[in-house]
Order: sequence, then C-alpha cells, then structure tokens
Amino acid sequence: MKAVRNPKTSGWLLFGYDVPEKPSRIRVRIWRQLKGLGALYPQMSFCILPNSSEIRSRLEELTATMKGYGPKVMLEAKATNKTYLDTLLTLFKEDVEKQYRELAEECDEFLEEIRKNLKTGNVTETEVSELEEALEGLERWLTRLKSRDFTGSTAEGKIHKLLNRCRSALLGFSEKAQPKQMSEAQKARG
Repeated sequence: MKAVRNPKTSGWLLFGYDVPEKPSRIRVRIWRQLKGLGALYPQMSFCILPNSSEIRSRLEELTATMKGYGPKVMLEAKATNKTYLDTLLTLFKEDVEKQYRELAEECDEFLEEIRKNLKTGNVTETEVSELEEALEGLERWLTRLKSRDFTGSTAEGKIHKLLNRCRSALLGFSEKAQPKQMSEAQKARG
C-alpha cells in the first residue's frame, strides 16, 4: 500500500455501510479490511445533513449547548461518484417518505377520533379545543417536515389533502358542538 497523503491537506473520507448482522464473519471481514486501511471507528454518533449555511449555523448553536459532553467533529463531504450520491438521496427520500406516512397515519387517527366522538355523542367545546390543538400540532409537523424535504417527495400533496379533510371534519364537528352547548345552556336556565 502506498504512503497515505497528509489528511490535513487531502481531506477525509467518510464511508457509510450497512451489512447484515448474520453471518457475523462478513461484518468482521469488512471491519478488518477497513481497519487495515487505517479506519477510525470513533465511539460517536454520526448523521448526514445537507450542507447549507442555515444548517451549519444551527449546528454551531447545537454544538455550543454540548460543551463538556465529549468530542465533536464536523466534516464537509461529497459523494465520490453518482452512484453513491443516488444512494444517499434515495436514503433521504425513503426517510422523508416514512415521516410523511407517519403524519398521514396521525391524520387518519385524528379523523377517526372525530368519527368516534360523533358516534358516542362526545361533542363538546372542550373536545373541539382538544381537536384544534391536535390539528395545529399536525400542521406544525408538516411545516417542519417540508423544511427538511429537499427530495421533492410527492407525498406532501397527499398530506395537504388529508389535512384539508381534517380541517373540514373539525369544522363540521365544531358546528355540531355549538348547538349542543346552546341547548344545554337553555336547559340549565329553564
């Protein structure tokens, strides 16, 4: 093997890989080969983020809160070929689509909660307030998710439709709660 260039000037390679746990000999063989190349396996957590000035700034803020917790490393990296870039983008897209599916499930649960309350007659202003808070949480979740979705996922449009259904269902629910509140108030007076 040729002498390694000075990484202070040539940079570093981050190499991500995923191999099955069993048979363990595959994992061990790859680990040994990488160690033979001089690989460092720091006892640290690593994540991959898009390189933007906003994210760098937020990372610096986060790093400031982590003083005393141990070493921190931030490296610039780019894929060494199109195949690796495509793999990385696919991983990000799969992750964001999973999050959109989770949000869709929560929207479905929100709609089911409204149906259940209508069926059981639990149509009160208190329930309307709780549902409004839940809907606001779903909308905040979508806003956060959109800010992280640079993959152009088509799932965002589906979520907007689902949230519109949630808003409509909540509006109908709150309209039913108002006459019930007025009727109960009239009974209390009369």
